[in-house]
Amino acid sequence: MISIEEARQTIAAKIAPLAPVRTPLGRLAGGILRQDLVADATYPPVDRSMMDGYAVSADDPSEHFNIVMEIPAGTLPERQLQRGECARIFTGAALPEGASRVIPQEDVDRDGGTMKPHRRDGPSFVRPRGAEAQLGEILLRPGTVLGGAELAILAQVGCVEPLASPIPRIGHVVTGDELIDPSKTPEPGKIRDSNCSLLCGLLAACHMEGVAQGRFSDDFPKLLSACSSLSDPAQFGADLVLISGGASVGEYDFGARILRDLGFEIHFEKVNLRPGKPLIFGTRGKQAAFVIPGNPVSHFVCFHLAIRLALERFRGAESAMACIEMELGGVDKLEGNPRETFCPATVVVREGRLLALPRRWSSSGDTFALAGTNALIRLASNSPPVAPGERVRVLLLDAPVAG
Repeated sequence: MISIEEARQTIAAKIAPLAPVRTPLGRLAGGILRQDLVADATYPPVDRSMMDGYAVSADDPSEHFNIVMEIPAGTLPERQLQRGECARIFTGAALPEGASRVIPQEDVDRDGGTMKPHRRDGPSFVRPRGAEAQLGEILLRPGTVLGGAELAILAQVGCVEPLASPIPRIGHVVTGDELIDPSKTPEPGKIRDSNCSLLCGLLAACHMEGVAQGRFSDDFPKLLSACSSLSDPAQFGADLVLISGGASVGEYDFGARILRDLGFEIHFEKVNLRPGKPLIFGTRGKQAAFVIPGNPVSHFVCFHLAIRLALERFRGAESAMACIEMELGGVDKLEGNPRETFCPATVVVREGRLLALPRRWSSSGDTFALAGTNALIRLASNSPPVAPGERVRVLLLDAPVAG
C-alpha cells in the first residue's frame, strides 16, 4: 500500500491540464482562468464623487459658493471651477477640473443658486483616478477560481470570453448485481443504488456537468463495452472514467482488469486509507480513471482526497490537502486504526471557536452518516485514541455551520 500523500503526488504527476478554450462569461461560474487578466484602462479613469453633494476646491475658503453646473453620473463636467464656485454632483460622477473635495448634501444649506457649507472637515469623498488599477496592471492570474467577484472583474475590463479550462468530460459506471434503481422496492438481497446520486451531487458542487452514467450488473463483457464506449474519443471521449465498485480482489471485482484491457496503465491499486483502501488509479494518454470501492462513505472520502484532485489537475487549478487544527467535540473518543483514517464530521462555529463533531458511521456502507458532513477528521495510522476537547487535524470541505 502507498500513503495518501504518495497517491496524490502520483495523481498530480500523471494528469495534465486540458487545453484552455475561450468561454463566455455566462458559462464561467466556478471555472478556472487560464490567462493573465490585465486592466484595459486606468480605474477609475477620472476622479469620481463618492457622495451626492457639492464639488468644491479644498483650498477655496469662500463662505458661499455659486452653483454653476450639475453633474449626474455618466456625464462629463461642462467646464473648470473658479474661486467661489461649486458643482452639484452625484455619486459616481466625474469631478470637474479645479475640484478636489465633495461636501455631502446633508452638510450644506442651499438657497436657490448658492450653497453654504456647514463643515468641510472629514474625508474628501473622492475616488482618485487610478486608485483601483492602472492600465496594464495584472488583476487576476491563471488558476484563479471564478466566483461572482472575479466574474465582475472580467466584466468590468470587458473580457467577455477569456481563456478558461473546459469542464472535463466524466463517464461514471456503477457495478453490482445487488443494485437497483432508487425508484424501485428492493427484493431480498438487493439494495437501491445511492452512488450515482452521491457522485452527481459531489460533482455538481465542483461545477461539473454533463456526466454520463450507467448502472450494470457484474457482467465483464457488458462492463468492458460500457467503459470502452465512455473512454473512446470517437464516442463519449471521457477525460475521466469512474467505476463504482469492482475495486477489490473478489471474483466479480473487474475494475483493474477492465482498465488494463482498455490500455490504461495502473499506477496504484491500494492506499493506506480508511475508508477507501482498494482505490485504483490509472491513465491512458491524457485520460484518467479511478475504480472506487463500492461503499458510499468510501466514495465520499475517495472523491475528496483523490478524484477532486484529478478534476483540479484537469482544470489547471492549484490544489492542496491543507488541514487545520481544532477542538474535537462530541462525547466519544475517536479510536485509531492501522490505516490512516478520515472520519466524516460536521464543523460548527460555537461560542466563537471551531468545533469538529464526528459523524457516527457504523461502516463504510453507512450512507446516513454522511448527512451534514462538511469536513473530514484526519487520524494518522495507529493514532492513539483522541478524547473530546483534544485537538485534531481537520480537512474542511465546505463552510462551517452555526452550532
